[in-house]
Amino acid sequence: MPSVRLALWIAAALALAAACGRGGNGPEAPPLPVTTAPAEKAQIPVYIEHVGTTEAVNTIEVRARVQGVLEKVLFKEGADVEKDALLFVIEQKPYQAALAKAKAALEGAKATAERTQADFERTSELEKKDVASKSDLDHARAARNESSAAVDAAAAALEQAKLDLGYTEVRAPISGRISRLRVTQGNLVGATEQTVLTTLVQLDPMYIYWSPSERERLDVLRLRKQGLYVQRDEIEVKATLADGREYPYPGRLDFVDNAIDPSAGTLRVRAVFPNPDKTLLPGQYADLRVLVGRDVSVILVPAQAILEEQGGSTVFVIGSDDVVQPRAIVTGSTQGKMRVVESGLEAGEKIAIDNLGKLRPGMRVAVRVSESVASEAKAPAAPVADPPEHR
Repeated sequence: MPSVRLALWIAAALALAAACGRGGNGPEAPPLPVTTAPAEKAQIPVYIEHVGTTEAVNTIEVRARVQGVLEKVLFKEGADVEKDALLFVIEQKPYQAALAKAKAALEGAKATAERTQADFERTSELEKKDVASKSDLDHARAARNESSAAVDAAAAALEQAKLDLGYTEVRAPISGRISRLRVTQGNLVGATEQTVLTTLVQLDPMYIYWSPSERERLDVLRLRKQGLYVQRDEIEVKATLADGREYPYPGRLDFVDNAIDPSAGTLRVRAVFPNPDKTLLPGQYADLRVLVGRDVSVILVPAQAILEEQGGSTVFVIGSDDVVQPRAIVTGSTQGKMRVVESGLEAGEKIAIDNLGKLRPGMRVAVRVSESVASEAKAPAAPVADPPEHR
């Protein structure tokens, strides 16, 4: 029995030693499966993408142009008003009295003018008969001229009185949406200056401003040299609002500033949008997409394949031997689920699109091709690009 037990112990020890010996040289782990997609060459429209700010085409401060107590307010704050609608009435009695006085003064001046004209005519006849002296005629002529000038002055005063009375009725200079009251009913207005009573903004159409960079401007110049630039009068601008929905009325580019802001390196640009439903209000933000080029040749890769780091963008390229190597690239615009690669890749190179966190330089992988990703690369959706300037 002791010999049998000893034999078993020896066999177990040998088996354990053999197992330990195999531990360092066992079979290798299988290659990591990685889905790949090719870098695809495509011709796409080029868009700029920016955040813009809405601004009213017309913003008007409604002011009191004459002094007096604000007697009536004839609108609801925040309402839409039509051009020439009566908004305010300033006390009118003083101006009505001034108008009546001006009318009376004009009538008096006309009566004086008639008398001096008759005096001049009589003196002229008498002077011809040597009954009146030349000096008398000169005095009569001067009196006539003075009274005629007095009529003109009285007429001007009457016209001013009519204007002042008219200014007591404050009307909307444009159609638009009115703001809150700045001065409430019963207060004295126009005492030392033309008091701002409220503001009025025109909502249809509406401007949207944005600021492309100097680099984007140079990109557009490059497109122009290649004959791919969209002409200015053909540039259409689409806006997406805060709820994520596209604004239904496209805008048109109508202004590009004539100088770059040196402090920001940007250029001021504007589009005008129809706003019949009053959806847009001044001060809103909107995501803008502006077509600036057509049929531009680019390299496209799935956006999910790109690692964005502080030092730049990287993809993992799969070589013919199925070995992974990282590659620094320069990225451009987003095209739906695809991304433009401006440099660093050639058409046809395979890149990894999954398991990116597990990949290491020199690692061999098991390649699998995603048909859905490949089809997306061939037919990119909804192009939207990095902003070049548009002139």
